[in-house]
Amino acid sequence: MSTTTAAPAACTRPAPAPRGHLWRGLLWLTWRQHRAALISFAALTAVLLAWMAVNAAELSSAIDLCHGPGCAKPVADERAGRIKDAADIAGYQLNLVVFLPAMVGTFLGVPLLAKEYEQRTLLLAWSQDISPQRWLLGKLALLGGFVALLSAALAAECLHVAQLVHLAERRSLFEGTLFQAGGWLPLTLGLAWGTFGVAAGAALRRLLPAFAVVLGAFGTRTWLLEQLRTHLLAPLTRVLPLAPDRTAGPDPLAPVPDELLLDGGKSPFVDAAGHLHPYNEVMSQYCGSIPDGRGDAFFSCLKQQGLVGIQQSYQPAARLGTFHLIENGLNLTVFALSLALAWWLVRRGRTTV
Repeated sequence: MSTTTAAPAACTRPAPAPRGHLWRGLLWLTWRQHRAALISFAALTAVLLAWMAVNAAELSSAIDLCHGPGCAKPVADERAGRIKDAADIAGYQLNLVVFLPAMVGTFLGVPLLAKEYEQRTLLLAWSQDISPQRWLLGKLALLGGFVALLSAALAAECLHVAQLVHLAERRSLFEGTLFQAGGWLPLTLGLAWGTFGVAAGAALRRLLPAFAVVLGAFGTRTWLLEQLRTHLLAPLTRVLPLAPDRTAGPDPLAPVPDELLLDGGKSPFVDAAGHLHPYNEVMSQYCGSIPDGRGDAFFSCLKQQGLVGIQQSYQPAARLGTFHLIENGLNLTVFALSLALAWWLVRRGRTTV
């Protein structure tokens, strides 16, 4: 009697899951792990947008309340008061948007990898049917799209509010918060610092140290740019002849200033030979004792010292877009370098804890 031996079954690997299934699973996982932060940021953005829209409507209404020298004093006073209140609120709103990217990097970017390392879940997550690089880039694409959508909405409203404050308070769009909230900077800042937080979490693998690095780096970046921003391009100079200033306040019909003066109102004086005399030196030694430093007596004093003009250093309005382009480029550079660093750390297989 013959016997037959069955051939051993071929060793087969399970078929990989369809790509659509992987993305659906990754989307569900991203939502499951980050839903608290996503809901919080979405709610905060909605509240901010509504608050900014209401205040912008009030500021626009106050601006349109009265114009020109024929504006009656009671109405002009009401207009000034409403503009001041609405502009102050707008300042708080814009400052909150400017510092929101630090919150994105801290509470959304850092936990993406650092929390996985702390909880020792990366080995399990990366042993499934998706590579570590695809896992990282997939989650970054989903979270980055979410951040980009919210940041774009805030950036658009910030542009509107900054323009209204510019018109209402006659402030240059180069100045402080008006500059930082304009030019779509909130969008590129959100992307840059969210990704920076991911890279910091991947490098340090602990939440608290990564939080400190993100907040410290953001604060340092903000301080440095405040010092360097107006000197990214060489300023222009001009000499204005001395003339008495008899205006009690800004002319409501005069153009709104768009340029930025770099000397803080203390431009050096110029004599007939073209030599410069520092503002503080002239005021302390010669003409600073004249009341208010204004009027014919003040300018007569300056002319007695042989001074004929003031040399101003300034950035012209035409450069505003260039400055925004430079800072957006810096933000996108931070985004690209942080993404490359996070990808490299994951590719190295740093899954041990």
